Formats: sequence, C-alpha cells, structure tokens
Amino acid sequence: LVSAFGPGLEGGTTGVASEFMVNTCNAGAGALSVTIDGPSKVKMDCQEGPEGYKVSYTPMAPGSYLISIKYGGPQHIVGSPFKAKVSGPRLSGGHNLHETSSVLVETVTKTSAMGGAFTSFPMFSSDASKVVSCGAGLSKAFIGQKNTFTVDCSKAGTNMLMVGVHGPKTPCEEVYVKHMGNRMYNVTYTVKEQGSYILIVKWGDENIPGSPFHVIVS
Repeated sequence: LVSAFGPGLEGGTTGVASEFMVNTCNAGAGALSVTIDGPSKVKMDCQEGPEGYKVSYTPMAPGSYLISIKYGGPQHIVGSPFKAKVSGPRLSGGHNLHETSSVLVETVTKTSAMGGAFTSFPMFSSDASKVVSCGAGLSKAFIGQKNTFTVDCSKAGTNMLMVGVHGPKTPCEEVYVKHMGNRMYNVTYTVKEQGSYILIVKWGDENIPGSPFHVIVS
C-alpha cells in the first residue's frame, strides 16, 4: 500500500538536497522509518504532505547509499532498500566510514481526498549507537530482587526508550522504566524463574550497543 518515488531514490550530488516522496495514502496509521546507509552522515528532513511525506537528505560524500523505507513495522515497502548513486566532491566523511542516518515519524491515517485536516506527529531524529548503558542488571539478575541498570540517551537525539525482558519460558514479571531527567533512564525489573534471559533495549527502532543482552538469573 505504501510506495516511494522521486529522483532522490536514484542518486544525487554531494552538498545538495535530494528529495523523494513516500505515499502513505490508504495505508492507515503507522510508523514511517527511513534509514540511509552510506559513506557519510546525511542531513535528513521529513515534511508532511497531503498524500504522504516528502523526505529530503543531503549527502556529504560520493558513493553508494542504501535507502531503507519501512512502514508500520519491520517490513520494507515495495522496492526498498533503494540504491542511490551520489557523485560530487567529498565534503566530509572518511573513505571507509559506514554511516547510518535515520528518521522515524509516527503517521496518521491519510486518504486521497484533498483538503482534509491532518494531525502532525512529532518527528524523531536519533542515533541509537550513541546510547550508553551500564549496571549489574545487564548481565545477571536474582529472583525476587529488584534488578537495575541505567541507560544514558542524552547524546543520542530524541526518541522513545523501549525495554523488554524475556525468560526461558515466559516474559519477565515486571519492567519499570523511570526517566530521571535529561534523557537518563533507570530501569528496574523483577524475575520469577531461573535460567537464561534475553534483555532488549531499543532507542526508537534501533537496538542500543550491546542489545540484545544475555542475562543469567540465579
């Protein structure tokens, strides 16, 4: 139901904004995620239009960029990932660098009727690789105790922190995420059975460094 088109999906020039459209008409509400992998970070912008979203990005180094567009979950839309060839002088970025830039938009249901009123949702711009986590609860946990760790997202842009803990048979009993201010989070969880657990920490759509963590419960 979701399609993308425009010159920016095929290529562009360094230092110049390339644009493409993502048509979300009749696809219902969902999260639109656009990730661009390539030789440089790209400056991305996403603007709402009557039939979807106009995405622009400015590459800073020549080469191949992979544009992944997902809607409403982990599935790529038709044609994604798109390969764009960028030419022009290298403005920043090293030769072997592999950089990822992404943008996530919570969208609303759109229909083709022009003149409809659209609610605009916040646009998140974040980089999960800059999230730092620490604490005993990332590697071991004890039955009947509060197991804790901290997650520092202060340098990782704006997004939502998601934490899930799953045991050998069932999810863990309780996960409590408290925002301490300045995008620093304290996470507490309790478990009821022994064994090997998987702990996933995501900043928006992306796993933070180290996630999924393997936790031994004794």
